[in-house]
Amino acid sequence: MFHLPSLRIGRVFGIPLEVNPTWLIIFVLVTLSLSFTYFPSEFPGRPTWVNAVSGIITALLFFASIVAHELSHSLVARTGGIKVEKVTLFLFGGVAQMEEEPVSPGGEFAMAIAGPLASLLLAAIFFLSYFGMSTAGVTDVIWAPFRYLAFINFWVALFNMLPGFPLDGGRVLRAALWALGGDQLKATLWASRAGQFIGYAMVGLAVLGVLQGSLDLIWFGLIGWFIAMLAEGSYRQQLLKATLQGVRVSAIMSPDPVVAPGSITLDELVEEYFLGGRHSRYPVESAGSIIGLISLSDVKRVPRDEWATTYVAESADRDLATLLVGADEPADSVISRLSGAEPGALLVVADGRLVGVLTRADVVSRIRRASI
Repeated sequence: MFHLPSLRIGRVFGIPLEVNPTWLIIFVLVTLSLSFTYFPSEFPGRPTWVNAVSGIITALLFFASIVAHELSHSLVARTGGIKVEKVTLFLFGGVAQMEEEPVSPGGEFAMAIAGPLASLLLAAIFFLSYFGMSTAGVTDVIWAPFRYLAFINFWVALFNMLPGFPLDGGRVLRAALWALGGDQLKATLWASRAGQFIGYAMVGLAVLGVLQGSLDLIWFGLIGWFIAMLAEGSYRQQLLKATLQGVRVSAIMSPDPVVAPGSITLDELVEEYFLGGRHSRYPVESAGSIIGLISLSDVKRVPRDEWATTYVAESADRDLATLLVGADEPADSVISRLSGAEPGALLVVADGRLVGVLTRADVVSRIRRASI
C-alpha cells in the first residue's frame, strides 16, 4: 500500500490485521476534526480535554467499524473458498486483500453486499445505544460518540453502495452484469467505467467547491481520484487474468537466459553484463547450479569502492523459494509475484534445470500480442 511496509498488529478470526503508516495521517485528521470541530459545535461548553478524549475514543471506534466492514467481506469470501491474505487500514480507509476473485456472480454479490450490511448493522446498534442512553438521561459525554458512529456507519454503507467498481456497489453491479451477460471481463469493464465516472465526478465537485472556498472538499476530491485510479487498475488486472488464463509460464517466458557466474566480482559483472548486455538482472550460477538472481539494484546496494572485492554470489538474491517457478505452472497464478519493485523476475525451471526467465516485460508483451 503506497509502497510502505505495513505493521501487523494481530489476527481477527485468523485473518491478519495490518496498519499502514499512511493510516496515521487520516487517524490524526479524524481525531482533530472530532475533538476541535464536531464535539465543540455539537456540545458547546464542554471542557477541551473531554472533547479530546471523546475524539480519540470515537476515532478508534470508527476505524474498528471499518475493520468490521472489511472483515465481513473477508469472512464471506473465506466461506466461498477464497483465501484472505490480510485486512489493512490505510490512508483512504481499509481494504481486504484476497488471493483471487469470486468465481461466480452469486459469490461476487454475497461478498460485496456483506460489508455495507455490516455497516448498517453497526449503525443500528450505535443508534439504539445512543437513543437508549439519551432517553434514560445518561450524560452526553457517554452517548455522543454513539450518535456520531451511528451516523458515520450509515453513510459508509451508503457511500460504498455507489454503483462503481471497486466500491461495493460497483461489485454488486458487476455481479448483476456478469449474471445477465455471462462475461466477467465485460462486466468488469462497465463496472470499472462507472467507477471512473463516479471518481472523476467527485474530483470535479471538489474542484468547484474549493474554488468557492470550501477547502474541506479537498479530501473528497482525493477519495474520488483514488476511486478512479482503482477502477482503471481493476479492469487492467481482470484483463491480465483473462489474457493469461490457460497459458503456461513456458509460453511467455524469455528462454535460454544469459547466466552470470557467482565467482566474478561486481566490477566484472557491471562491465561485462550490465554495460555490455541488454538486461537489468541475471540468474546467478555457482558450481553448476543456479543459486539466485542479481539485479542492478542489488549491485547499487554495495558501496562503489567495494565492487572490486565483492563477488556476485555474495550480493545475489538467493531466496529460491520466492524466485523459482515451474515452466508448466499457470501464468495467471504467478504474476502477482512480479509485483513490487523487487525482484521483478522469476527463474523458470523444468526437471530441475533453468529454462527461462519470466519478467513483467514478458507479461506485457503477451498482453499486447493478444490485443492485436
